Amino acid sequence: MLGPARLGARGSRVAALLMVLTLLAGCQTKSAIEQGPHTGSTTAAVTAGVQEVVITTDEDYRFTPSTITVHRGKVRITLKHVGTGAPHDWSLQDFPADYVPLVSAGQTKSVEFTAPEPGAYKFVCTIHIKQGQTGTLIVLPN
Repeated sequence: MLGPARLGARGSRVAALLMVLTLLAGCQTKSAIEQGPHTGSTTAAVTAGVQEVVITTDEDYRFTPSTITVHRGKVRITLKHVGTGAPHDWSLQDFPADYVPLVSAGQTKSVEFTAPEPGAYKFVCTIHIKQGQTGTLIVLPN
């Protein structure tokens, strides 16, 4: 077996480069699907006193739009699965009652709730958090 002294300068550089590449590959913990961007933002439209937002999802494990702005008051979130993949849900973290149950491909379901205090809140697909399926609900004061 050749030791470092027998490899020469070029062999040592190649060995060091291979070691760095191996370490970098080991640090890559996200799949390609998790690296897709979160896109879109919207402000809820008011219909009959209720702020309404439709969010779509599909096999890319993303919500569109991923940033939603509302004011304090009644909010209706409608989750529409426009893809062909796994089912998804929608949950406002730390507010377990603010939840849209699983929707399969082609389905649409809604939840109605009162927006919390002004601030930024995270929403997620509870079964695809590790895939990065998250978004932000921004609540503005009235």
